[in-house]
Amino acid sequence: GYGRARAGRIGTGLGYNAFEVQRSDAMNFGFGDISATGAKSNIVSTQIHFSMEGRDILRVFDVDAFEANPNMGHQEDMYPLTMYPYAREEYQKQYAENYKWGMTIDLNSCVGCNACVIACQAENNIPVVGKEQVERSREMHWLRIDSYYGGDNPSDPEGPHFQPVLCMQCEQAPCEVVCPVTATVHNAEGLNDMVYNRCVGTRYCSNNCPYKVRRFNFLLYQDWDTPQYKLMRSPDVTIRSRGVMEKCTYCTQRISAARIDAEREGRKVVDGEILTACQAACPTNAIIFGDMNDPESKVTKSKKDHRDYKLLNELNTQPRTTYLAGLKNQNKEMPDYKPLPVPEAHGPAKSEDEKPAGTSESH
Repeated sequence: GYGRARAGRIGTGLGYNAFEVQRSDAMNFGFGDISATGAKSNIVSTQIHFSMEGRDILRVFDVDAFEANPNMGHQEDMYPLTMYPYAREEYQKQYAENYKWGMTIDLNSCVGCNACVIACQAENNIPVVGKEQVERSREMHWLRIDSYYGGDNPSDPEGPHFQPVLCMQCEQAPCEVVCPVTATVHNAEGLNDMVYNRCVGTRYCSNNCPYKVRRFNFLLYQDWDTPQYKLMRSPDVTIRSRGVMEKCTYCTQRISAARIDAEREGRKVVDGEILTACQAACPTNAIIFGDMNDPESKVTKSKKDHRDYKLLNELNTQPRTTYLAGLKNQNKEMPDYKPLPVPEAHGPAKSEDEKPAGTSESH
């Protein structure tokens, strides 16, 4: 934590400033004795399980193997959009007349810097809850960065690989069918909205979400009275109080602002006119957002990439957020070269020589 001395009520006093023991003649090591203090401290993380358990969560392909067989990353839709043909027709008709927002995240570009997490927090008035609350699984960030390492030897892992995880904006959202008060609903543009004044805090939606991206205000984390804190918040986003569920909405306030401007000028929203907070802050342009009904939009073209895949596709949630698998271009002449392991093929069955090279079980 860098030994923060003045970071507010939650951050002050956390961590240790290593520069205090760094000498000008020994920049990378120190002198002195090390002794046990007997003190214990829990390591707290928003990702509490780092193993994929054989599931197709994170993909990394060897670039040579992928170029030889781009279809190795093909992922089939195992189920129709809905079992009711009439409802499917209504879905298609609805989205044909409206925008169809979607997102792709390029795992080949993500460096795990967490800039998107901080941008999302600042944009959407997400409270900082501190280590104690995160330790109780009460984190409030709408976006988290999961980390995975490959290989069978924990002392010599391959990686790390980073994967931003936010609300997938599922077409067949598991959260919506279990909400008793219709607080989480699907809008005409395909977004999974949260109606805060309907939420009664059952948390059924969070229990039914396979991605675990919904956050519940267990306590009143916001300071309503301090004047300077009022100026700190985004005026376009609702301030949530205790007892409501909240999550990513693709920065719906930015979508609404662009839609209003476009309607006033009698035109459609132009591709690239809307930048979500996470997208705007990403230094590697790993996040792409736009209208999937626009065949020329960047997000539409990215979803046609052979690397594109849906997280936990076997659950048939039909997420609007998809990922582009990472590609690893290793120098085979280097002494530390390790060929990527070859797991079972994704999607339809393939012959042995067509199986993809990807991450093995992560630790």
